[in-house]
Amino acid sequence: MKHYLIYFAAVYSIALLLLGIMFSLLNLTGSTSVPTLIAAGFITAGHFVKREQRIPSSDEKIQLVWGCTIVSLFISSILVFVYSLVDPTAGNILKTVENTGLILIAIVMLLLILIHAAIFFVSFGWYAKICARKLKP
Repeated sequence: MKHYLIYFAAVYSIALLLLGIMFSLLNLTGSTSVPTLIAAGFITAGHFVKREQRIPSSDEKIQLVWGCTIVSLFISSILVFVYSLVDPTAGNILKTVENTGLILIAIVMLLLILIHAAIFFVSFGWYAKICARKLKP
């Protein structure tokens, strides 16, 4: 599984970097997280199916889903930290976190984890099956 988690981390990081540059150059606003997660999840699931010539087993699927969830949250946390160091106006993020209650932060984190997990369950379930159908018999 380590190979696929590293692969996912690379795909996700590159996609975030490219979209970040594109958004900066074109002065666009909006979130790139969900589309980037979906793309990275689908690409990683396709890579798994192509390399292993099968869909992930239920144990592998659970490891991939939760592993990718942890990796994506870690990468996102690093990006928020770097952004808060680079952009002086990002201090507002820290002030907002300080003013928000612990229960609300826990609920938001739980929702983020569930959204990530749902995206990866679709990637390594439904999308992996689609990729497997395309394999030559």
